Amino acid sequence: MAKRKEADQAKRKLRKWPWILGVLIVIGVVVAVTSNSGNDATSPPPADIAEPQSGAIGQPVRDGLFEFTVVGVDYQPSVGGPHFSETAQGQYVLVTMRVRNIGDEPRGLSDADQYLFDSNDRRHAADSVAGMAIPNNEVLYTPINPGNGVEGTLVFDVPVNAKPDRVELHDSTFSGGVSVVLG
Repeated sequence: MAKRKEADQAKRKLRKWPWILGVLIVIGVVVAVTSNSGNDATSPPPADIAEPQSGAIGQPVRDGLFEFTVVGVDYQPSVGGPHFSETAQGQYVLVTMRVRNIGDEPRGLSDADQYLFDSNDRRHAADSVAGMAIPNNEVLYTPINPGNGVEGTLVFDVPVNAKPDRVELHDSTFSGGVSVVLG
């Protein structure tokens, strides 16, 4: 009886091995697929390419598959023309920049993912309506072909007594972002 019990236990142990082997194979496949996922067009450039996390006006910085260069900052109480204009509640801070697609597929920039921080560290989101009041500014939000760049202006409504400190620019909603000091 004891020998039969031992034989049954040995058979049960042997039946577990195919399952364990199957689980190990699945884990290996998952690891292989995720380690190669860095080669697709939505991944950031390889780690050996230095990507500054912050910069100043005129210095290119990268986040994901976009390279950003802030080229100027201006202040205005209103933007637009006679047919379509917007007036700031405080003051408009206009951040003109070049955006270049360094990826392999056309990509568009979302103004909803771009922020300005003032000297009190308050965050201000880009004002998309005011941004569209600037003539020819729609190029900033249309898909940018690989290797190409566009120049446009982000518009932020900031209190008059607040001093703009930096912009935080993002490739996408879930990217880490990069900062450009404005002063």
